[in-house]
Amino acid sequence: MRSHNLLSTLAVISAAACSTDEPTAAVDHQLRPSFSSSQERVAICHQSGWGAGYLEVAQPALKGHLGHGDYVTTLVVSHDAAQTGDGVHFVRIGDALGAARAGRLDRGELAEAACRITIAVAAGVYNGTVTGQPFDDIDRFPLIVDVPDITLRGALVMGLDEAGRATGDATGGVATTLRPVEPLPNIAGSQTPIIIANAHPGGSAGNGLSVEGFVFESGHAPPASHGGIGVLSMRVVGLTIRGNRFSAFLDGVDLRAGNADVAQNLFATNDDCDICLAGPGRFSATGNRILESGIAGIIAGTVISLPLPSAVEPYALAATSETWAEIRNNEVRDHRRIPVGVGIRLDALGVGAPNVHGVVHAVIQDNLLVNNRFGMMLHAGFPVAGTDRTSNVDVTLGDNVIQQSCQAKLLVALSRHQTALGLNANTSLLNSTYQLSLGGHVDWNDVWFAHAAGFGNTLIVDGQTIANGSRQFYSAAGCPGL
Repeated sequence: MRSHNLLSTLAVISAAACSTDEPTAAVDHQLRPSFSSSQERVAICHQSGWGAGYLEVAQPALKGHLGHGDYVTTLVVSHDAAQTGDGVHFVRIGDALGAARAGRLDRGELAEAACRITIAVAAGVYNGTVTGQPFDDIDRFPLIVDVPDITLRGALVMGLDEAGRATGDATGGVATTLRPVEPLPNIAGSQTPIIIANAHPGGSAGNGLSVEGFVFESGHAPPASHGGIGVLSMRVVGLTIRGNRFSAFLDGVDLRAGNADVAQNLFATNDDCDICLAGPGRFSATGNRILESGIAGIIAGTVISLPLPSAVEPYALAATSETWAEIRNNEVRDHRRIPVGVGIRLDALGVGAPNVHGVVHAVIQDNLLVNNRFGMMLHAGFPVAGTDRTSNVDVTLGDNVIQQSCQAKLLVALSRHQTALGLNANTSLLNSTYQLSLGGHVDWNDVWFAHAAGFGNTLIVDGQTIANGSRQFYSAAGCPGL
């Protein structure tokens, strides 16, 4: 009888709270999470006459709130979780994501949500398998986010230098590591990611995903091997990747057809590109430190068509594609791969999409580019003979510091970069225009360029039309030690 009375009392208290409590924080769909759940208190999205907002309630009151349409907004993942099965505490990240996803779909929150759900992952190593099944504390990789307004937050607090760039050091000395039990494989031509952010055409979308505070490892051992992708996104808007470490991947982050901010991450020993940004969409890369990797530190360009994991629907190419890229205050060092290792590269045409008429707008300012084969490169990308191969590019440079480039600070080519260097005889863009503002920190007389006649292209630098011609002094032996 006493137990029955206690439950009745809690139900009454919960119902009263659910009908009259004012949320203690307005909903913020950006990075701000909703409190933190503990054994005694639970963070929820509270629906009331004031609208949706964040609220902390006592554990005994949770059931009543859930019965009135509220839902938990902070899920806790820990290998040492003393309490599981309560809808709040989990041993595996995938289980927490599954719970958040089921709730979003049940409530019809497909592209946006009333409140952000934060999945807080405690310090430690979280293993995943690609080819096997999850068991005990082993997750299934990739972790897939295809519902909106989710924050995945690890324990790493990224240290920053005086310029606001990532140092790679963990403030406080703790971190949350995502590590495959086997090196991430290539399956049917597609690299395997650890995290996928996907927007299903006509369905639910991982819009607003934030990934912060993790160490990403591929399971490969450079320089002998690299593979996989840290984070892959497709069609997702409002993505934020902040304060993480990525090492030994083929691509650190591969973001396609959406909009995203990549800020204050450390990338090291990756093989292809560290930050890969492909339109259509709007992207920013700021405050990242990118060290000792392969071909390119940052690549931005128009739409691409490359193989995808089976869980991600292909991107339907349109007739046109437009990309905006803001690349500021990054440090990129030691990208010296023969022949075209580069700090920052812009691709006018994306791989696999030579018939898509592209437009690329880029602002590249305040970056430190040191000891790369080329500091920066603007080239045609991937033109294919017999296709339209038309793309217009406008680029604004300013206050970049480019040092110790063993070939050139800047290469500008209306052909593919290797064609511009005389290494192959590929074709050029057609009827395309480059507009380039050097910002006073690069002398055009020091810039290598390739602007062949007969293709109908236009090259404008600081308001002046450049005549057809070329300038380059490429040497395969141009970088000491390689």
